Amino acid sequence: MKKTYLSLLLPLILAGCTLEDDTTDTGDDATTVEDTTSVITSADGWAAVDGSVTGGADADEDHIYTVTSRSELIEALYGDADASLNDTPSDEAKIIYINGSIDLTADDEGNSRDEESFMAECSEYIGDNYTDYETFYTAYEAEYDPNVWNNQSLVDGDPPELTGELEEARSCYQQAQAAYIKFRVGSNTSIIGIGDSAEIKYGNLVLGKSSTTSPEAVSNIIIRNVTFTDAFDMFPAWDPGDSFSISSSEVGTGNCSEEYESDTVNPNGCETIKGGRWNSEYDLISVDNATAVWIDHNEFSDGERTDDNYPPVFDEPYNAKEQKVQHHDGLVDITNSATKVTLSYNKFENHDKTNLLGGSDTAKPDIDYGPGAIDVTFHNNYWSNTGQRLPRVRFGRVHLYNNYYDLNTSSDVSPYYPMGDAIILGTASKIFAENNVFEINSSSDASSKIIGYSSKESNKTKCVSKGYNEDECGTYFYASGNTLDGDSIDLNTIASTNSTSSSSSTELTIIDPDSGDAFWTPQASYDYELQSVDTVKQHVINNAGVGKIEE
Repeated sequence: MKKTYLSLLLPLILAGCTLEDDTTDTGDDATTVEDTTSVITSADGWAAVDGSVTGGADADEDHIYTVTSRSELIEALYGDADASLNDTPSDEAKIIYINGSIDLTADDEGNSRDEESFMAECSEYIGDNYTDYETFYTAYEAEYDPNVWNNQSLVDGDPPELTGELEEARSCYQQAQAAYIKFRVGSNTSIIGIGDSAEIKYGNLVLGKSSTTSPEAVSNIIIRNVTFTDAFDMFPAWDPGDSFSISSSEVGTGNCSEEYESDTVNPNGCETIKGGRWNSEYDLISVDNATAVWIDHNEFSDGERTDDNYPPVFDEPYNAKEQKVQHHDGLVDITNSATKVTLSYNKFENHDKTNLLGGSDTAKPDIDYGPGAIDVTFHNNYWSNTGQRLPRVRFGRVHLYNNYYDLNTSSDVSPYYPMGDAIILGTASKIFAENNVFEINSSSDASSKIIGYSSKESNKTKCVSKGYNEDECGTYFYASGNTLDGDSIDLNTIASTNSTSSSSSTELTIIDPDSGDAFWTPQASYDYELQSVDTVKQHVINNAGVGKIEE
């Protein structure tokens, strides 16, 4: 591993990209600025509200690294080449310069580890029947086929959780993979890619750890100019209760029963039965318990192992497109105790569930998860051929401006990542969306899918019961200046309409930014500049992603 002098590296860390578009200043001295050039040299938005995000800028010469391999990355992050990935990462100021492609599954010879190598670590489950991956999953799918498993009586409204040797084995295999590919990032860290070929693939960077007993908070982290590819979960789990439902009006009629009464009269006898999902474990970046985080000019995707290679494996009614075998979780997820994060000039591509902000509808004050957490800024990002969660928000105050969305509902696009609900208002979320550009390849009107609504009155009540007030637990939205396929679109009306589609939904408040009583506006938290929406698309295409930082 090569140590690099700070004087040589610092210009690369602090350099930004040149912006040459009309902008509107929304700070205290708002003016329209024409033909100006701005240079982003540091974090803005939520990440910088408490001061500059410097990452590893204070690193001494011994803590500036150029890394080319998995083992070198371990030494740079943990301060010890022999560290376990579950050890506490170093908080010493450090700059980690990524040179070339780093495979987080690489063995000592630099070869990618396969499924069988992780299975071999669980010797108590390796017998004549489970010596290879294909044989194992053939047995797993037969054992837990919902057409058989769901014949049992429901437990608290869902099919029983999976039990038995095969699920225990899968869990062990998954934990073996996790122990090898989940890399933890400490405070005061800059991870910077060299040129346009820096890549971290097949693994998961984790920023901080939320826990009621041993939390580890981190802060002051910069990640720039790196391509992150394919955090592939080799051992996904079938969850029979995920999104499970049966129409209450059918229960007790025909062969539909919530209890097992016979081989024909049981939950599987219900014609309205739905649900069950394959779930995976790894994001490319997980911001779990971190503040003052700037993620800028990176690229994120599923790589070559796209979701359309892994279709549903069970017979109907468990073969809906949502029941594909899911090997990928999020691209960048921000959950638990994380807050004050800015994502700028990133490209998110070829992925389904892209950006989850807040992982639970239940506030957890003991880990600082609830109103006041998950405050995030997205600006000048590029979502291309992505499905949903763009982002999906719980609790956070989230600002989306000058982003470009290139989405599709057409199966003619390959790889196929059909658009679901894009921006989703969840429990106690507050979203402010300005001057974003949406283009949707669709044979029908897909505008209603731009804003999804998933905020229930019951979850608001739970939020208040945790000690927060009614306003903090409310759901808020405001949009202006956005376009769909070149025309202005009123996202406030779409959000309001979708918020009334279910009787269980809580009321949505449309923010009046000119009111002194507005619960929150971005201007109350930080200054920022809006580009003219007419220039956003081309500007983002030209400037988002890797290789765009001036050196």
